[in-house]
Amino acid sequence: MKIDKKWIFLGLFILSLFLVFFVGRTTDPVTGKRQLSITTDGVKYFRKGLDVSGGTKLIYKIWYEKYEQIYTDAAELNAVKKTIEDIILKNIDKRISSLGVSDYKAYIQRLDEQNYINVEIGGIADLDQAKEIIGKTLELEFKLENKEAITPATIAARKAIAQKILNESKTNPDLMSKMLEWRASENIYMSFYSWTIDELPSIYKVNQQKLDTIKKDDFSQLFEGVYTTVTTQDALGNETGVDLKWYSFFQLIDKWTAVISWQEEKVYQLLDVFVQDKVTWVQAIDDNWDVLNGAYFRFANTSTSQIGEPVVAINFDEKWKEIFCNLTDKNIGNPMAIFIGWELLTSPVIQSKICWGTAQIDGSFTSESAKELATALNDWAMPAPLILMQEEKINPSLGNNALVWAMIAGLIGFIAIAVMMFIFYGFKKMILTTVTLLVFLTLLAGFIKITDYALSLSWIAAVILAIGMAEDANILIYERLKEELESWKSVWWAIDAARERSWSAIRDWQLSTGLIAFLLFTVGTNMFKGFWFMMLVTIALTLLVNVPLIQSLLHAFYNRNK
Repeated sequence: MKIDKKWIFLGLFILSLFLVFFVGRTTDPVTGKRQLSITTDGVKYFRKGLDVSGGTKLIYKIWYEKYEQIYTDAAELNAVKKTIEDIILKNIDKRISSLGVSDYKAYIQRLDEQNYINVEIGGIADLDQAKEIIGKTLELEFKLENKEAITPATIAARKAIAQKILNESKTNPDLMSKMLEWRASENIYMSFYSWTIDELPSIYKVNQQKLDTIKKDDFSQLFEGVYTTVTTQDALGNETGVDLKWYSFFQLIDKWTAVISWQEEKVYQLLDVFVQDKVTWVQAIDDNWDVLNGAYFRFANTSTSQIGEPVVAINFDEKWKEIFCNLTDKNIGNPMAIFIGWELLTSPVIQSKICWGTAQIDGSFTSESAKELATALNDWAMPAPLILMQEEKINPSLGNNALVWAMIAGLIGFIAIAVMMFIFYGFKKMILTTVTLLVFLTLLAGFIKITDYALSLSWIAAVILAIGMAEDANILIYERLKEELESWKSVWWAIDAARERSWSAIRDWQLSTGLIAFLLFTVGTNMFKGFWFMMLVTIALTLLVNVPLIQSLLHAFYNRNK
């Protein structure tokens, strides 16, 4: 049984009305994703963009310290920073797109000789989720064994690093943990202790007086010497003590007296930082001073080893392939460590020169854990860590009433079209046009609601333009209908002929506009992507809904035998 098109359009219209007025969004507390929900106030759940509703400005500091230690030439360092900034902005764009945000601004700002990433973002229901997604870093590092001997010069360099960390921690104590969470691969460790003096590292046992005199939330001075002794056991069961040294400091969180094992003892709660005297692994750098790191990362996928075990294959670009080839050629017989998320994952010995653009990681993976690591690398890989330094509210860039005035402009345009149709084509065709455009706009609103894209001024401008373009299609059909009726055809057959004669012109015109919209959406800046995406959606609705709907309505309004 063939279903009349007008009933299909009626069903889509009712479904869209339901989406607009009775469907909202809730945020899953576990996954952080927005899910559809039933509500009696669905209109307020349309996501709004930065320019019409304001939003939040997030300021991230790019942590360049390891690059600054490698590149001493200012011009070379600036070139490296520029490359890293471009990669970070590209990754942020991809991450924000996954949040369903159509309008945002992300740009580099330089203040006090430091580079910052500024992200202005609106239309986000869960800002904490957005901050986690935008700034999350999973750094990929390749390092070689440090064979440099410990000398007074290297000790002094480590002391300078420890002192710098202490100074920065005093300046920004709230950022202390964020600044240190990725430093383990540099043998810089941060720990939280809530222990008695006997359980604390050795260096604090010989400095208990300073623990007792320091005030809450204050930082200690820099201590030096044996931090603690780690006991290891060989295959024969013989124990050996290894001293970890050299510099440490702490921030006192709290201290109190507690009864432990029937006697009073002091409990110290502190945030501790330890900078070891030697770095175990150093950045892998070739003879051209190119650093082997995640800046050249393309994608990761799961695979299997020669013995059938799950592995993670990391794929890089041609530049990485060249650097890796040079490094493996010069370091045959030496181990190369792979750090992911600042944790040592594996350190295989280089057996031969490797000149292909893939690194294989095996680490007793299961199929699921290998897939999880590959997914994490694809989603979170960054060439440098980001620190959220500041968060502030921002006002709508186009004023608080921008959305209201845009809606008024759209309504005025809609009324103007109706008046024009009445003047040139009469009352009946004005009603048909009004009904067609109402269905068109309702289906569009339902699409926006179900996809959860943010409404911005660029989107609304595209919709207003699309109303005129959709109406032009109606006018073309009406003009062809007038010509067909002048040849003494019946109204019923004239409607079909008018639609057929006008279709090629409507199709070619809409598709040519759609091709331009697609190209500009693909290569254009984010500021205009919302406009061009909305143009693509409205063009599809014009061809799939507006044109066949006006034909069905004309048939419904005119007698078949007339």
